[in-house]
Amino acid sequence: MTPALITDFVIVIGGALLILGIAEIVIRLTLRLARHYGLSGSFVGLTILSVGTSLFEITTHVVGSVRILREPASMNALSGLLLGSNIGSDIFQQNFVLPMVGLIGAVAIARRNLLKEIGALIAASALLWLACLGGAVTRLEGASLVGAYIAYLVYLGRRQSADAPVTRERLPPSRTPMVIGLIVLCFAGMAAIADPVLGAAQRLVAHLPMSASLFGVLVLGVCAALPELTTALVSMRKGQRDVSAGILIGSNITNPLFGAGLGALISGYTVPGVIVGYDLPVKILTGALLFVFLWRGRNLSRIQAFVLLASYFAYALLRGFFFPVDF
Repeated sequence: MTPALITDFVIVIGGALLILGIAEIVIRLTLRLARHYGLSGSFVGLTILSVGTSLFEITTHVVGSVRILREPASMNALSGLLLGSNIGSDIFQQNFVLPMVGLIGAVAIARRNLLKEIGALIAASALLWLACLGGAVTRLEGASLVGAYIAYLVYLGRRQSADAPVTRERLPPSRTPMVIGLIVLCFAGMAAIADPVLGAAQRLVAHLPMSASLFGVLVLGVCAALPELTTALVSMRKGQRDVSAGILIGSNITNPLFGAGLGALISGYTVPGVIVGYDLPVKILTGALLFVFLWRGRNLSRIQAFVLLASYFAYALLRGFFFPVDF
């Protein structure tokens, strides 16, 4: 590997870790606001924390889509990179992080919430798959994905208001605007970092024997899922199992609807055939398998967790072996 490629690899990994560090600050700040407004644990996990832990995907989609507008020739490479990292992050969370949490502690979702949570996860993946079917995601389809996400948030908000009230930890009046301002500054910082990260990723893909979508799935996707892994484990250690499960499930709803939808709304995307024919079907089918596991028993058993883990390694090996280039 040449010095230039090593530099680009350091930029990608270092920039991704820096974005994740800033995302951790955003998560802590938004949790303060959540306690200030008295929001429940499951609601916080499915919405605020899922968005917070998905900031890498959301930021790279926005910055990458703006780059596509500036450099139309980069449409195919950036589309594969952005969609690959989005879907790869989701599959890693769904088939690796979630069962790991189940093995270390427990993944428990009440049966009455399965349709609202796992059902929404499957539906979000299916909507993105339908949008990708024609080989492109148009701006109109991107707007539809974002609209579906907003509708889901409205539904969750109504459910939150119907739930039992939660004890509020109010911030001093002068602190609330300061917290919101810091969150905005963090978003600006992540956007500034994401641009050189995507540029370095493009250069790496151009010189490595792997496609843009494969690099996104196996490298950027795993990096992007680190906030969900750490936040879910911390929540579980604190005994907040509803938050832990909500983060992982909510992120798998946020990424395909809001992350990919917002990016497509800005620039539109071309879609590699492997994403339509392999990646998204795997995500949908293993999501359905997760639904069946949790429907049959309230907790994810060790055997079921190992099945999901094995499915992730099988997916990654087959992806690299049979689909090293986009088609």
